[in-house]
Parts: sequence; C-alpha cells; structure tokens
Amino acid sequence: MSTWRVVTRLEWRILRRDRAALAVLGLFAGFLVLSAFAGGRHADRHRAGVQASVEAERARLARHREALVERGDAPASARDPRDPVFMGAEGAAHVAALPPAPLASITVGQRDLHPQAVRITTEVQLTEERQTETAMAGPGQLAAGSFDPAFLFVVLFPLVVIALSYDLLSGERERGTLAMLLSQPIGQRGLVLGKAAARAIGLSAITSAAALVGLWASGAEVAAGVMPALLYGGVLVAWALFWFGAAVAVDSRGGSSARNALVLVGAWLILVVIVPGLLGAAVDTLHPPPDRMALVHEAREAARDVEKELAGLEGRHDRDPRAADYTRRVVEVQSALAARTEPVLAEMRRRVRARQALVERLRFVSPAIVVQMALEDIAGAGAARHRRFEDQVDAFHGEWRAHFAALIEEGRRLTVADLDRLPRFVFVEEPERERLARVGIGIAGLLGAAGVLVLIALPGLRAVGRLGA
Repeated sequence: MSTWRVVTRLEWRILRRDRAALAVLGLFAGFLVLSAFAGGRHADRHRAGVQASVEAERARLARHREALVERGDAPASARDPRDPVFMGAEGAAHVAALPPAPLASITVGQRDLHPQAVRITTEVQLTEERQTETAMAGPGQLAAGSFDPAFLFVVLFPLVVIALSYDLLSGERERGTLAMLLSQPIGQRGLVLGKAAARAIGLSAITSAAALVGLWASGAEVAAGVMPALLYGGVLVAWALFWFGAAVAVDSRGGSSARNALVLVGAWLILVVIVPGLLGAAVDTLHPPPDRMALVHEAREAARDVEKELAGLEGRHDRDPRAADYTRRVVEVQSALAARTEPVLAEMRRRVRARQALVERLRFVSPAIVVQMALEDIAGAGAARHRRFEDQVDAFHGEWRAHFAALIEEGRRLTVADLDRLPRFVFVEEPERERLARVGIGIAGLLGAAGVLVLIALPGLRAVGRLGA
C-alpha cells in the first residue's frame, strides 16, 4: 500500500508537468463552468415564468377584491366575482407551480417534457400554464440536446478519462521505461494502480472544483442544497472511477496504447451512445408513448353530450342570472363530465408511468443512464419529482373543486373574506432520504462496477514477463 502512495505522489508530480494533460483538464473545466452558466439561465427562465404567473394571479385577485367591495348588494351578472361558478372556473384560477430545485442548473432533465406549472380550476381537465414555458428552442438544441453539466459529464467526461488513462502501462513499455521502473522495489500492480489513482485524484479534484465554481456562476442555491451538492460530487467521482477501472482492465491485456485507446473509445460508444439508444427503442416497443391528443380527443368524445348540457346551462345563466337550479346543475354536470373523462386520462398516466418504471428498472444496462438519472434527481428534474408534483396537483384539484362545490351548494355569494380563504397550492418535497437512496444506489453500482473491473485486471497485472516483453 505504501508503494502505491509513493507511485501516486510521483505520478501526480509528472502529471502537473504534462502540458497536454493540463490543457485537456483546463479546457474541460472551462466548458463545465460555461455549461453550468447555461443551465442556470434555463432555470432562471423557468423561475421567472413561474413568478410572472404568480404575479398575474395576484393582480387578477386584487381586481376581483376591488370589484367585490364596489358591487356590494348589486344584482349579479356574468363574470361576477361574487359568483362561485365563475370564480372557480376562471376568475380565481390558481397556478400550481413546481419550483426549481436549488441545483437546477446541473441539468434541464425532464423539465422540458413535463409541465412545470398547472392552472387549477373547477374544470375537469387541467391545463398547463403557458407563461412558464421557456423560450423557443432552435433546431440545434432540439437535435443535440441542452448544453448543461449533465451533458458534459455523461457524454464527454469519459473521453477525458480515456485520454488520461489509456497508456497507464503500455506507455511505459513503449517508452522503454517499464523495465527500469520494475527494477525498483515495486510490483506491476502497484505501478499501474498508483498511476491510475494519481490521475483519478487529480481529475476528480479539478472537476469537482470546476463543478462548484459552475454552481456559483449559475446562481445555484448551494447553501440550501448541501446534500445534493455532496451527491453531485459523489456521482462525478464514481463515474470517473468506473472509467479508470475500465482503463486498468484494458491495459492489463498487454495491448499497445493505440489498441487500448481504440477499445476504450469503442466501450464509450457502446455504453454512452448505442445502449441508451437501444434501450429507448425497447421501451418504445414494450410501452409505446401515449398519444396525448388522441386520448384527450377520446375523452372529449365521451363527454360531448355532458359538455353540451353544461354549455347550455351557462347560456341560460347569462340570460337569466337568477335561475334557481343553475348552480346545482353545474355541479352535477361537472361531476358527470369527470366520471366520463377521468378513466381515459388515468389510462394515459398509467402508460407514461409504465414507461418510466421500465426505464428505471433497466438503467443499470448502461452506466451512462445511471449517471444521467442520478444527476436529474440531484437537480430536481427527474421523473420521481415530477410524479410527486403531478400527484399533489391532482389532490389539490380535488380540494379546489370540493371547495367551490360546497359554496355553490350553499348558494352563497363570495365576499372579500372568501378570497382570503381560497385553497393555496404548496409543493411538498420528498424526504431527503428517498432521493439519497435512489442516487446512492446509482453511486454504489458505479463503484461496484469499477471494483469488478479492477479485480478482473489483477491477474493480468501480475504477469510481469508477458506484459514487460
């Protein structure tokens, strides 16, 4: 073990004098900071959109508050803030928003796929709040994906590791220095593992520091996300160790540096590009994505008669605001509409979640998928957080409808005090231990795979004569 430490210190000194290696590390660190800044801008647009929707809602309720004070006991009319039917369906519509997580700049993740804010009304179907959408993406971003730290770490980081490790042993042999090194009181295993450890420590230190600088540059709330930041560092180190383990395993076969580089790049191509693509095709085959428009159209068709009756009731209400049974019939018709449409929408959600569950079960077929999903969890942009938001929105929607149904049944006119008692949506984050468990399993899987690769390499590293020839 002491021999490994000596080799590690010596290799670290050599690495510090290697201008090419330092240039690669510096370039990657710069791109990492730049990507974090770009990810932070995406999170800022999301945050600004949510805030704009909240401010618009406050302004709308302030106007209704003024109207309630001015109208007093005047006769009711259409779009009257005293009417619980109008207020529940439109006037007091509430925006339920998913706030960006403290480290949202790490990756866009699934924020572009799932609604980040939903308009809550007494209508059966919820609608996305359009103000929170990000700016229109150009064709380049649509084709290549978002430029964020997750993209760099999942796709490009392995290539940096390969550039630093493909010639751990073969390089010494080709330069004619291996025999001289092995003449010292050091074994071939200690030499290779010490060199790999030195480069792994140097790379991990530089990338971790750059990652922290990137979080600072992006405006991330690191103080509010200490545990996610630690998990972030853990994922990066585990991902680096996996590829260093792969390099040691390849180098132990005794091939040339060129052959080692070719094998490692081939492994990168398979694990990072091909396998995730094949997994996507398999998921599409086993669980085809639901056609949202077709399912919504099916729900509309099933509820056409009910909606027609509801529209008729609203028309009569405009002509005769004092219709005695109007409000009661509205509640009945909306309940019937929910009974017709909710099974169809539930089927759409079941299909989406079946796809997500299959991806989560198969993520270990590629370490790149493990890293991507772990970074999405850390950034608060993963499937688990969006499912939680969706479930809480559904529960709040039921609470909102029940609140206004009670007011309608009582035949009450809303007052200023009723506006203050409106239900408000507050997203409740999952317990930290749940995210820790998911990300921890991914880190453990990467470390376990790295350990297995090193164990596979040990027999080859003992064959000094074969490798030193």
